[in-house]
Amino acid sequence: MTDFELYFKLGLNHILSWSSIDHILFLLALILVFSFKDWRKLVMLVSLFTIAHTTSLFLSVFGIVKVAENVIETLILYTILITALSNIVWTNHKSLARVHYYFSFFFGLIHGLGFASDFKLMIAGQSHKILPLLEFALGIETAQVILGLIILTGLVILQKLWLKNARESYILISGIIVGYVLALL
Repeated sequence: MTDFELYFKLGLNHILSWSSIDHILFLLALILVFSFKDWRKLVMLVSLFTIAHTTSLFLSVFGIVKVAENVIETLILYTILITALSNIVWTNHKSLARVHYYFSFFFGLIHGLGFASDFKLMIAGQSHKILPLLEFALGIETAQVILGLIILTGLVILQKLWLKNARESYILISGIIVGYVLALL
């Protein structure tokens, strides 16, 4: 296995594993307000998250930013909570979608710090850290696009079989996310 394959797969698994439920819930809360016809917006949303996640990971790996893990883990839960609550209380769909771009980037910075200590261990002893970081980021980006497609497909199925409109769907799912996060807090 090449280094590229290794770090790319680590990026994929970082998002697509159940141990990353915080990322999955955050992306779910972000993506709920979009549909398949918004696929370009979705790719942009995911890319903003990846850029922010990679930036904070970079800053942490090179020792520029240091934050205690327990603080970051709590902040990550709050990013999920705020995003899910915005889906419930915000009534203007277009402005909510725009706000999610800001959430994607700014909260992505926090999420990137959440994986910093694990990533530092993965690249410990390597003289070159930027290339593995970029390969890892490409895996994250790919995983998030895959997850976005899965979420959108699930929403379409949910709306066809049970809930008749998109707003009902994302309010219900956001409510479940809020309950889960509150239980963790």
